[in-house]
Amino acid sequence: MGLIDDSISVEQQIAGGIERFLAESGSAGHLSGIVLEWVRAENKPGGKQYPWGNLLFTIGDVFGDSQETIVHGAVAMELYALAADIFDDIEDQDNDELPWRTIPAAQAINTANLILFLSFKALAAINDQALYRQANDIFQTMGITACHGQNQEFLYEGQDAITLAQYFDTARKKSGALTAGTCKLAAVLAGCDTSLILDLEKFGQNLGIISQIKNDLRDLFRVEAKSDVRLGKKTLPLVYLANVLKQNREKTEELHKLCSPARRKGAEFGTAETDRLRRFVIQEGAAHYCSVICACFKQEAVEILDTMNIAEEQKRKLIALVENQT
Repeated sequence: MGLIDDSISVEQQIAGGIERFLAESGSAGHLSGIVLEWVRAENKPGGKQYPWGNLLFTIGDVFGDSQETIVHGAVAMELYALAADIFDDIEDQDNDELPWRTIPAAQAINTANLILFLSFKALAAINDQALYRQANDIFQTMGITACHGQNQEFLYEGQDAITLAQYFDTARKKSGALTAGTCKLAAVLAGCDTSLILDLEKFGQNLGIISQIKNDLRDLFRVEAKSDVRLGKKTLPLVYLANVLKQNREKTEELHKLCSPARRKGAEFGTAETDRLRRFVIQEGAAHYCSVICACFKQEAVEILDTMNIAEEQKRKLIALVENQT
């Protein structure tokens, strides 16, 4: 892959890097067209395009010159995250409109495995072998940690309730792992010292947890489209409510009644049911609690930045990543 071209957008550089990697490596063979189609479906205009690659570029720009290794890392991270999203959608039976959900699950899983292996091959394009070994270890640790978190989530689906501590432990592993790994990878590729690498890893974990909490709250109000309630996922609003209402039998039964239609296959859960659930979540303080917790993790992320021995301009660019969490 060629050197970074500052005259085009980061998104274009990442998209071009993925196309060049697939063409030059030849590893995807006749499936390269499908891989590109799925990459584009994941990064449609109007949404957040190439968020993982953008995060790498941002941190790379803060701590070092734009280097070819950042492109390799961005390509690898976008392919890795795409494979993870495909597995997640198949497990949760979500996002029916996406291309990997319109074909048999076995075929989609096989292609996702290919994309996962391609991500490691893209990472291997890093010429500096010491740098590559560090990056490869980050990728492996990231995947192992996320799988542990996903397994905990599966186990909790069969339980009536979990503690808030259990929720946050799972969120740190499952959702925090990819963001923490991306920030750590960016720091390594930018040549940061060990202390800064560890700080950026913790910073990234906070960004991941914030994103997970916001997704939990948003998806709770999209019961018809998302499977969280139907599968019994322990999202933060429901974990909070189960804990604060456990001494109130009447409200506990009301919460169960509001969620149970979505747990029954084929049961109706339309606009009226969603509206009732939304009102309950807001009235009982779960939405406010989620907002407060997000603010706490944002503050913690800023405090991590405050401990870093970096210039104020660098700090401002990183604080913008916290503020841009939506």
